[in-house]
Amino acid sequence: MFLIPPKLGRARGTRRRSFTLVELVLNVIIIAMVAAIAVPRVSYAARTARGKSLVLTITRVRCAIERYYAEHGRYPGYDTGTGAPDDDAFVDQLTKYSDAQGNTNETLVYPYIYGPYLRPPFPTNPINDLNTVCVINSPGDAIALDSTGWFSVLSTGHFSANCSAERLAEVGVTDVGFALMEGAEPMAI
Repeated sequence: MFLIPPKLGRARGTRRRSFTLVELVLNVIIIAMVAAIAVPRVSYAARTARGKSLVLTITRVRCAIERYYAEHGRYPGYDTGTGAPDDDAFVDQLTKYSDAQGNTNETLVYPYIYGPYLRPPFPTNPINDLNTVCVINSPGDAIALDSTGWFSVLSTGHFSANCSAERLAEVGVTDVGFALMEGAEPMAI
């Protein structure tokens, strides 16, 4: 029995197969068409995810505000010394332990037995990437649009995103009530 050695190299008359210019152009066109279909879908999914995140965050903070109200008899955001609206007091009263008057403390010690209602740090608005809060007394007070991540109305306990209805619509949130609660309208200042 003879063993035939494998051929080394190519046989005469055979040509090495490679892509032609037409084949390469067709492949590039196909890849471009797939990308043209996929990219808008991916960016749309990212926008709607931000909208869903916004709705969930607002719901979570509103629940925390209601729990605070149930234990303290008033909404968070009042300075305990002066009774005036205070942005930092709002965040502290929701993210730290508090006493019956609303004074806050980092640790659970008597009389700071209430809360925290949210885990720090305070949530970030996924639309404008800010986690600050503007606290106002009543719905008619002016708010600088997009100057903070959120705003809260102390007289009603409403909490919402501080951004325009157009920016909310971009992420699929059609309820303009998030931006215009009880007549509280963010205003460009």
